[in-house]
Amino acid sequence: MPRVTPSTVRRNPARRRCALAGLAALLLSGCATAPIEAARENFRRGRLAQAEQALTSEDARKAEKDRVLILMERGTIRQAAGQYDESSRDWIDAAEHAKKLETYSVSKGAASFVVNDSVQAFRGAPYERTLLHALTALNHFAVTNWDDAAVEARRLIETAAAPAKEGFPEDAFSYYVAGLALEMIDDPSNAALLYRKAAAVAPPGIRVDDASGRIGPRAPGETNAPAVPLPRPPAPAGWTHELVCFVLLGHAPPGGADMSERWRGPPGGHAEIRIGGVTAGRSYPLADVAWLAARTDLRLAGIRAAKTATRVVLKEVIAESVAQSSHNDALGDLIRLLLIGLLEQPDIRRWETLPGMLQVARVPCPPDLANVEVVLRAPTGAELRSIAISRPLAHRRTLWVAFVRDLPTPAPALPR
Repeated sequence: MPRVTPSTVRRNPARRRCALAGLAALLLSGCATAPIEAARENFRRGRLAQAEQALTSEDARKAEKDRVLILMERGTIRQAAGQYDESSRDWIDAAEHAKKLETYSVSKGAASFVVNDSVQAFRGAPYERTLLHALTALNHFAVTNWDDAAVEARRLIETAAAPAKEGFPEDAFSYYVAGLALEMIDDPSNAALLYRKAAAVAPPGIRVDDASGRIGPRAPGETNAPAVPLPRPPAPAGWTHELVCFVLLGHAPPGGADMSERWRGPPGGHAEIRIGGVTAGRSYPLADVAWLAARTDLRLAGIRAAKTATRVVLKEVIAESVAQSSHNDALGDLIRLLLIGLLEQPDIRRWETLPGMLQVARVPCPPDLANVEVVLRAPTGAELRSIAISRPLAHRRTLWVAFVRDLPTPAPALPR
């Protein structure tokens, strides 16, 4: 990044005009904080209808710079409510709009150099844009749109490729979803490649078998590519099929959380999968959203620091220019206080309705599977609660697919 100093900006009228345009953009920019926060709070309380309503309000519709974020949050709410097609439309729209935003906006870029990065349109972090496709594929699984799920798998691969080369974190959950999507359309070779990719970036101690897609604990000293395949778990006679159950636990860290260390949210546990009273197996964590957020912040730290330093210089130039042109040092000090003291804030926008922990179980099941009991357990093994699944429960040939989001029982309405 070229070095910017007050003298270089004073000598360059174009830069001064750019800075003033940024200040004007601040005054004209809207804010969608209220509807988004209302939606998140209702979502965390299990009040899905009210959460969705907050993001279909007039204020939410006008918030162009937060359009991608609103679509991300609303898609999550609609998925949890079982509105799979509507959720998919939100997320596909979000992904397409985020891709368009790769083309740099000169006016918003100028504003971000004078005000802060929050005046720019939200695109989402690389891991958030990848998870858009993974979670959309889950919606397609739910309504047996196997070909559409495979389309999302290919979009996921494309979306994840460039950030991975740039050192951003990857998540095994997304690669596993993409692998299953290709397995469901009878593309075993490419499915195996994605399962192998999931194995390579899986959390420590977790193994993904690229040949079978089975998941289990890694033996001490075992490499990423063990020679011995994971065996099929023992199961009652007649259980010739398999169930893949995606377990979405907790919530992502809130915007503004200190990510210098791993965010200390609710401790992770696992899910026990029961079918007809028989324990078929358990889930294993493939992605920790707090870890993804922390690693992303670490990757961006240098870029943000350089941009902040440049922005502070530009703000100082604006304040000095106002003081000189008005012959009023007090006015210059006021502008300086406004731009540097009050507006020099980090962009803390984040997709907060994401699950905190993304887990997967792949277990034996009977061919006529009708319902599944998911027992959530604490790290100590203590049972927390049980969730019965009869929908979504889809299958093709010998594979069944389900997913569950851990949400509380709806709480009383928030006071107006």
